[in-house]
Amino acid sequence: MKKQLFLLLLTSSLLCCSSAYAQSKYYRKAEPKFGAGVKAGINFANQSSSGEAENTDIESIVGFNGGVYCNYYFFDFLALQPELMVSGRGVHWSDLYFNARDILTYIDLPVLIKYEPVQLINIHAGPQIGYLMSAKQENLDTGEEIDISGYYENFDLGAVFGVEGNFPFRLSITFRYVMGLTGVTSGTANNVQWKNNVFQISAVYRIIGR
Repeated sequence: MKKQLFLLLLTSSLLCCSSAYAQSKYYRKAEPKFGAGVKAGINFANQSSSGEAENTDIESIVGFNGGVYCNYYFFDFLALQPELMVSGRGVHWSDLYFNARDILTYIDLPVLIKYEPVQLINIHAGPQIGYLMSAKQENLDTGEEIDISGYYENFDLGAVFGVEGNFPFRLSITFRYVMGLTGVTSGTANNVQWKNNVFQISAVYRIIGR
């Protein structure tokens, strides 16, 4: 009787251990993973300022964005993602005397934290620093285009907020808003500081990883 009881307890213990191991294996977080890909899309760019420029009318302009990214998943649901992007920004502005469009091109380095609550979608946020590559101003009345690099600062600091949907065939779509944190116009240009703000839509191709 004791031998049968011992065998019963031993069998029960082994079953419990096997069940616990299986559950822990099932719930165990995956090992960190690397990923990389390319992306491209369009920007809806604008600028904002203090109330000192309230007599200036501004409108959005359409630009582009494109570049590469890589990511590192610490857990199945959390990753760090730096990117290297080329991005068009600027603004269409007019006042009583002038009607022009500032066309700016930046190299951007966003560093994002991605949170993926489910496999098909992630939300992400983080800082972004941009370096000004070119600045042109187009006079919409005369068609003349001039270089205005001296009117803008070299660096643009922003905050990124976005959401991304993942689809089959390694494709994703990203919707992102980049809010300017620092003034980008040079103090020698005028007494009003303007900040870049951009809404981005990008198509993403995941070369490796996710």
